[in-house]
This record gives sequence, structure tokens and C-alpha cells, in this order.
Amino acid sequence: MKIAILVPTRERMNNRLTLLFSILTTVSDINNVNIYYGVDKDDPTLDTIRKVSKGIPSLKIVEIDNQGKFLGLGKLWNILVKESKEDIISMIGDDMIFKTRDWDLEILKEFKNMPSDCIKAVHCNDDCHGAKLAVNLFCHRKYAEILGSFMREEFKINWVDQWLHQLFSSFSRLIYRGDIMIEHRHWVLGKNVHDNTAKRMAEADANKISDRMWYDLVDERVKDVKILSRYLNIKPDWSKVDTKGTTLLLE
Repeated sequence: MKIAILVPTRERMNNRLTLLFSILTTVSDINNVNIYYGVDKDDPTLDTIRKVSKGIPSLKIVEIDNQGKFLGLGKLWNILVKESKEDIISMIGDDMIFKTRDWDLEILKEFKNMPSDCIKAVHCNDDCHGAKLAVNLFCHRKYAEILGSFMREEFKINWVDQWLHQLFSSFSRLIYRGDIMIEHRHWVLGKNVHDNTAKRMAEADANKISDRMWYDLVDERVKDVKILSRYLNIKPDWSKVDTKGTTLLLE
């Protein structure tokens, strides 16, 4: 069993290198991990990160045919899932840093002790949200196979983490590992600069499309929970899911 670290990223060479070396210097065994950077084909730093990858076998560069646009985080993570083959997939931002030694052994241990249906997720301390929100997350790829995708592609930014958090929580299949630090150095927290990539994402999400989508997609959220419920043969805890405004019957 191996872990795929999936990272959509544009420009941000400093962030990429900081994340990369934080992984390389904290894993117990680099053979437990493959790192996938999803980079736009029109990214001006593409050639540079290609050169970096040539010296690091565990780093894979997935070139995204973005047609000059920001495709949205949900879609980008789904592309990376399809390009990877490891059992454990992840949601990691290019503004994160792994700080806990041997975290790979702990994550693998969690999934060696998972249910036979393979539906389980683990998230770690991000030095901000704690257990309240899975802003970084590891799960078995079976989840994506059952639902047809890892992320909801309608979201340009935000909310993909909340969606995953609620779905796994509704079946008590989300584990919080507060002892593993994957610090989120987001510009909103004052730990990074508001750069061109951040501006590009904000422009693609003009008028807060993703915020509206959270409410517009309530029936889709309920449907996803029901798909998992049928697969697991377990009744969901609907109190863990934002169902306000749904037109569907909750069972």
C-alpha cells in the first residue's frame, strides 16, 4: 500500500519546493509515497519543475491541458486521482508543509486498520481548523470509485473539503490525527503572500460562485450520502450533513 500526495499547483516555485522538501525530510521511507504535482501546460514555471522532477523519482509532474483557464480545484484533484495508481489518495495544497516525522507510517497504519469496505478518511492538524474541517485529507481510492469522482467539480475553490468532511463524518468514517502536523500556510492566515495564483483563482470564482454552489447542490450532497449508504449498508447520521433546502426524502 502506498500514498499518493496529490497537489494542484501553478507557479509558486517556492511553495512547491518547500512542500516537496518537507515531505522528503519527514517520511520514514520515501518508497511509501509518490508526489503528483498537477501543473498547467501554460504555467511559465513548468520547465523548471520538470527539471526538479528529473532528480527526484518520487515526484511526478502531471501536465494539465487547461486551455488558458483555471479549471477549478475539484476538477484538478480529480485529474490527479486518475493519473495516480496508489491505494491511498490525498487532498494537499501547495501551501502546506509536513512537519511530523514518520507521518507516512502513521497514515499507512490507519489504513491497514480500515474496514473491509475501504471507506475511511484521515485528516491531520493544519495549525488552524483542528478537527473541525478536513483541509488536508487521505482516503482510500475506493471512495472515488463508488461516487464516480474524488471531488465535486462544480466548485472552483473552497467547499470541496467541507463536502468530504460531511460525507465521511455521516458514517463515522473520518479520523482526526491531531498529532500529525501538516501546516496550512494560506495567505488568509498571514503565512503567505496574496500572489498571482490566488488572484487567478478568485477571478475564476467571481461573485462567489462556489459559495452559492454549496446551497444549490444540496440535493447532490444528499444523493452522494445515499450512494455511500447503499454501498456500506449503513444508515447515515444526517445531523452531520448540511441538508437545508433539500427536496429529497432523508432516509
